[in-house]
Amino acid sequence: MARPKKFDEVAGLQKAMNVFWKKGYAGTSISDLTASMDINAPSLYATYGDKHKLFVTALQTYIQSQHDWMRQAVSENKSVKEIIKFLLASLIDDTLEDPERRGCFMVNTVTEMANQDPQVFRIASDNETQVRTILAELIRKGQASAEISPDKDADVLASFLFINFMGIRVIAATNSDKKHLHNALDVIISVL
Repeated sequence: MARPKKFDEVAGLQKAMNVFWKKGYAGTSISDLTASMDINAPSLYATYGDKHKLFVTALQTYIQSQHDWMRQAVSENKSVKEIIKFLLASLIDDTLEDPERRGCFMVNTVTEMANQDPQVFRIASDNETQVRTILAELIRKGQASAEISPDKDADVLASFLFINFMGIRVIAATNSDKKHLHNALDVIISVL
């Protein structure tokens, strides 16, 4: 008869995510994970698989939470430009308010691993496609309401915004001038 698990798998995954987010994949050891998750190595392996599987699960969980957040924001009854500005401003504010200035888990992962790990590359590529799809749908909504010029290509604008989303997370991790970062948002919105 198997012994019952004495820890919360979801909470453990969140703790693992935080360690990977702070230290990166290469910088995280199994002992870092077991210490933060308050479990032993055999329990970690039995529950989550090896370090790479745990990392991928944590990354996918993070990405899903970001997509859910974006979809929630996009569903709000606000103007399209207000929604886009909210999304960008939230990325800045979340990064600046994080005392550890970890930046974006996805951006950190891409810069560390995407050119070395085919699975991470596929996850990053899929994330970009999903985010650009959400943004393109939002832009098309703005074009239908005449808030955004219908002469502009919605897919190109979505790519432009995605690039700015990623760039803002990188810059906000190293630049604490909130006013400067928020002023840049006006320029981004003006392109729409």
